[in-house]
Amino acid sequence: HGRVFLPADGRPRLAMRRTKAEVAAQLPRKSRRLHPRLMPQSQVAAYDVARLMVTEGRGGLKALHHIRSVSVHPNLALRRGGSDFVGESARIEATFDVIREIRGRGERALVFIEHRLVQYQFVEVARREFGLSRIDIINGSTPIRQRQLIVERFQRHLDEDEGFDLLVLGTRAAGTGLTLTAATHVIHVSRWWNPAVEEQCNDRVHRIGQNRAVTVHVPMAVHPTYREDSFDCLLHSLMSRKRKLADSALWPMGDIESDVAGLQEGMVREPGQGGDVSGTTSPVTSALLATFARDGKPAPAFEADGSVEYE
Repeated sequence: HGRVFLPADGRPRLAMRRTKAEVAAQLPRKSRRLHPRLMPQSQVAAYDVARLMVTEGRGGLKALHHIRSVSVHPNLALRRGGSDFVGESARIEATFDVIREIRGRGERALVFIEHRLVQYQFVEVARREFGLSRIDIINGSTPIRQRQLIVERFQRHLDEDEGFDLLVLGTRAAGTGLTLTAATHVIHVSRWWNPAVEEQCNDRVHRIGQNRAVTVHVPMAVHPTYREDSFDCLLHSLMSRKRKLADSALWPMGDIESDVAGLQEGMVREPGQGGDVSGTTSPVTSALLATFARDGKPAPAFEADGSVEYE
């Protein structure tokens, strides 16, 4: 860090680094919340099968991607009715709880979902659940002209606020180049393991032109046995470590070997090897307390809805 960003031995610095916090200090506050939920039994069963592939060394990176998908929803290939689709996934269930709160405030949210099947099923169920006539999707298949029309339709709320609304976006397809400041909430149903990518998604809302506080929501699926070594908790710890690096270096892009190795190492630990600090508390509380302790963070304060704030 010192050799790159600071002058040394009478020589100028090799690079200058300007962070968003420095150049856009006038932006309103952005807070982040985790919303952990216990996996339902169908998700536990699918997760156990996926975890076995990782612990046996079968599939390599593909196996890790599979358990990541299962942590979003255990039945991506199946079309389900509303209650089944929501009830089979801890992350989707937490997401719908968050959206109910947002609807109650008459506010708007961007929902980032990587998997196409989940995008389409989510829209179908959410339209019925929340009484919306339409929910648009921007993903890799959306033509440029259509993308612009969707953005303009969503941004109309800035001129004439029509209350609650949702927009679903693919994580990589819509991570840059869009201004969607009509929203004040960002929900990451899918989460990549590079915090720079996640911040690009957040920046669709938290950017010049935004004059209201922004909340970033991260639903989490917690396995009742593996707790802080559930994939979502391990992923959050990885993201926390990478955010620390942001204070002294540039974020690395893409999947790097140490990320994969760290996640795989956590996945193969048996229950109790991760240093659970919570005694007899519930699996979800136990998982969050142990995750924050592992990351060197103070114990979080749990809200009534079970969510916690994080940095």
